Amino acid sequence: MKIVATLRNQQYIFETKPGLFSKDKIDLGTRLLIENMEIKNGDTVVDLGCGYGPIGIVAANLAPEGRVYLVDIDIRALKYAKINAEINSTKNVEILASDGFEKIPPEINFDVVLSNPPSHMPKETIIEFIENSKMRLRENGKLYFVTVKRIKPLIKREFERVFGNYSSVASKYEHVISLANI
Repeated sequence: MKIVATLRNQQYIFETKPGLFSKDKIDLGTRLLIENMEIKNGDTVVDLGCGYGPIGIVAANLAPEGRVYLVDIDIRALKYAKINAEINSTKNVEILASDGFEKIPPEINFDVVLSNPPSHMPKETIIEFIENSKMRLRENGKLYFVTVKRIKPLIKREFERVFGNYSSVASKYEHVISLANI
Protein backbone atom coordinates (compact mmCIF):
# COMPACT_ATOMS: atom_id res chain seq x y z
CA MET A 1 0.00 0.00 0.00
CA LYS A 2 1.17 3.51 -0.70
CA ILE A 3 0.30 6.79 1.02
CA VAL A 4 1.11 10.12 -0.61
CA ALA A 5 0.86 13.00 1.86
CA THR A 6 1.81 16.66 2.01
CA LEU A 7 3.29 17.39 5.44
CA ARG A 8 4.91 20.70 6.37
CA ASN A 9 4.56 21.82 2.74
CA GLN A 10 6.52 18.87 1.40
CA GLN A 11 5.26 15.76 -0.36
CA TYR A 12 6.10 12.37 1.15
CA ILE A 13 5.47 8.82 0.04
CA PHE A 14 5.01 6.07 2.61
CA GLU A 15 4.77 2.35 1.94
CA THR A 16 2.61 0.49 4.44
CA LYS A 17 1.15 -2.95 4.96
CA PRO A 18 -1.90 -4.40 6.70
CA GLY A 19 -1.23 -4.79 10.40
CA LEU A 20 0.54 -1.44 10.72
CA PHE A 21 -1.12 1.46 12.55
CA SER A 22 -2.95 3.79 10.15
CA LYS A 23 -1.95 1.81 7.06
CA ASP A 24 -4.31 3.68 4.69
CA LYS A 25 -3.55 7.32 5.54
CA ILE A 26 -1.59 9.53 7.91
CA ASP A 27 -3.84 9.54 10.96
CA LEU A 28 -5.13 12.86 12.28
CA GLY A 29 -3.08 12.72 15.51
CA THR A 30 0.16 12.09 13.63
CA ARG A 31 -0.65 14.90 11.21
CA LEU A 32 -1.44 17.27 14.10
CA LEU A 33 1.88 16.48 15.82
CA ILE A 34 3.86 16.90 12.59
CA GLU A 35 2.26 20.27 11.91
CA ASN A 36 2.92 21.53 15.47
CA MET A 37 6.31 20.10 16.50
CA GLU A 38 9.20 22.57 16.70
CA ILE A 39 12.40 21.04 15.36
CA LYS A 40 15.58 23.05 14.79
CA ASN A 41 18.15 22.39 12.05
CA GLY A 42 20.73 20.64 14.25
CA ASP A 43 18.45 18.89 16.75
CA THR A 44 18.90 15.34 17.94
CA VAL A 45 15.42 13.83 18.01
CA VAL A 46 13.82 10.52 18.93
CA ASP A 47 10.47 9.27 17.68
CA LEU A 48 9.28 6.73 20.28
CA GLY A 49 6.97 4.17 18.72
CA CYS A 50 7.74 5.39 15.21
CA GLY A 51 5.54 2.95 13.32
CA TYR A 52 6.30 3.16 9.60
CA GLY A 53 8.06 6.48 10.20
CA PRO A 54 6.10 9.59 9.18
CA ILE A 55 6.81 11.67 12.31
CA GLY A 56 10.53 10.81 12.45
CA ILE A 57 11.08 11.21 8.72
CA VAL A 58 9.48 14.67 8.69
CA ALA A 59 11.52 15.58 11.81
CA ALA A 60 14.70 14.46 10.02
CA ASN A 61 13.90 16.71 7.08
CA LEU A 62 13.33 19.63 9.48
CA ALA A 63 16.74 18.94 11.09
CA PRO A 64 19.06 18.24 8.13
CA GLU A 65 22.14 18.93 10.28
CA GLY A 66 20.77 16.82 13.14
CA ARG A 67 20.07 13.15 13.78
CA VAL A 68 16.73 11.42 14.27
CA TYR A 69 16.27 8.04 15.93
CA LEU A 70 13.17 6.10 14.95
CA VAL A 71 12.44 3.40 17.51
CA ASP A 72 9.72 0.81 17.84
CA ILE A 73 9.30 -2.69 19.21
CA ASP A 74 7.40 -3.79 16.08
CA ILE A 75 9.86 -5.33 13.60
CA ARG A 76 7.41 -4.99 10.70
CA ALA A 77 6.95 -1.29 11.44
CA LEU A 78 10.73 -0.80 11.52
CA LYS A 79 11.10 -2.57 8.18
CA TYR A 80 8.70 -0.04 6.65
CA ALA A 81 10.33 2.88 8.47
CA LYS A 82 13.60 1.90 6.72
CA ILE A 83 11.85 1.57 3.36
CA ASN A 84 10.18 4.95 3.85
CA ALA A 85 13.41 6.69 4.87
CA GLU A 86 14.92 5.41 1.60
CA ILE A 87 11.90 6.35 -0.54
CA ASN A 88 11.99 9.88 0.89
CA SER A 89 15.81 10.16 0.63
CA THR A 90 16.11 10.73 4.37
CA LYS A 91 19.72 10.02 5.34
CA ASN A 92 20.05 11.46 8.87
CA VAL A 93 18.03 8.74 10.61
CA GLU A 94 18.85 5.69 12.68
CA ILE A 95 16.21 3.02 12.96
CA LEU A 96 16.35 0.81 16.04
CA ALA A 97 14.35 -2.03 17.52
CA SER A 98 13.89 -0.80 21.07
CA ASP A 99 11.35 -0.83 23.85
CA GLY A 100 11.37 2.89 24.55
CA PHE A 101 14.93 4.06 25.24
CA GLU A 102 16.18 0.58 26.18
CA LYS A 103 18.45 -0.03 23.15
CA ILE A 104 19.46 3.58 22.52
CA PRO A 105 23.06 4.05 23.68
CA PRO A 106 23.01 5.85 27.07
CA GLU A 107 25.43 8.57 25.94
CA ILE A 108 22.89 9.84 23.38
CA ASN A 109 20.67 12.62 24.70
CA PHE A 110 17.96 14.47 22.84
CA ASP A 111 16.73 17.97 22.10
CA VAL A 112 13.27 16.68 21.25
CA VAL A 113 11.32 13.53 22.10
CA LEU A 114 8.26 12.85 19.95
CA SER A 115 5.63 10.17 20.49
CA ASN A 116 2.22 9.12 19.29
CA PRO A 117 1.71 6.35 21.86
CA PRO A 118 -1.08 3.87 21.16
CA SER A 119 -4.23 4.84 23.09
CA HIS A 120 -4.45 1.25 24.38
CA MET A 121 -0.90 1.39 25.81
CA PRO A 122 -0.84 0.58 29.54
CA LYS A 123 -0.67 3.60 31.86
CA GLU A 124 2.58 2.27 33.33
CA THR A 125 4.26 2.23 29.92
CA ILE A 126 3.19 5.82 29.20
CA ILE A 127 4.57 6.90 32.59
CA GLU A 128 7.84 5.05 31.87
CA PHE A 129 8.15 6.86 28.49
CA ILE A 130 7.62 10.22 30.25
CA GLU A 131 10.09 9.52 33.08
CA ASN A 132 12.75 8.15 30.73
CA SER A 133 12.27 11.09 28.37
CA LYS A 134 13.17 13.51 31.15
CA MET A 135 16.36 11.55 31.88
CA ARG A 136 17.38 11.63 28.20
CA LEU A 137 16.51 15.23 27.32
CA ARG A 138 19.19 17.92 27.13
CA GLU A 139 18.80 21.31 28.77
CA ASN A 140 15.95 23.20 27.04
CA GLY A 141 14.71 19.88 25.64
CA LYS A 142 11.08 19.25 24.72
CA LEU A 143 8.76 16.27 25.00
CA TYR A 144 5.76 16.15 22.65
CA PHE A 145 2.99 13.57 22.97
CA VAL A 146 -0.06 13.33 20.74
CA THR A 147 -2.89 11.46 22.40
CA VAL A 148 -6.63 11.14 22.30
CA LYS A 149 -8.29 13.75 24.49
CA ARG A 150 -9.67 11.19 26.95
CA ILE A 151 -6.14 10.46 28.29
CA LYS A 152 -5.09 14.12 28.43
CA PRO A 153 -5.69 14.26 32.23
CA LEU A 154 -3.17 11.41 32.72
CA ILE A 155 -0.61 13.06 30.42
CA LYS A 156 -1.08 16.47 32.07
CA ARG A 157 -0.72 15.01 35.57
CA GLU A 158 2.41 13.01 34.66
CA PHE A 159 4.07 15.85 32.69
CA GLU A 160 3.52 18.15 35.68
CA ARG A 161 4.77 15.51 38.14
CA VAL A 162 7.91 14.63 36.15
CA PHE A 163 8.76 17.93 34.41
CA GLY A 164 6.97 20.45 36.60
CA ASN A 165 5.17 21.89 33.57
CA TYR A 166 2.59 21.10 30.91
CA SER A 167 1.08 22.92 27.97
CA SER A 168 -1.42 21.96 25.34
CA VAL A 169 0.07 23.02 22.00
CA ALA A 170 -2.83 22.10 19.74
CA SER A 171 -6.12 20.28 19.84
CA LYS A 172 -8.21 19.07 16.93
CA TYR A 173 -10.90 16.45 16.52
CA GLU A 174 -10.24 13.90 19.28
CA HIS A 175 -6.48 14.60 19.58
CA VAL A 176 -4.35 16.88 21.73
CA ILE A 177 -0.65 17.75 21.49
CA SER A 178 0.93 17.90 24.95
CA LEU A 179 4.30 19.54 25.60
CA ALA A 180 6.71 19.51 28.54
CA ASN A 181 10.04 21.35 28.69
CA ILE A 182 13.26 20.87 30.64
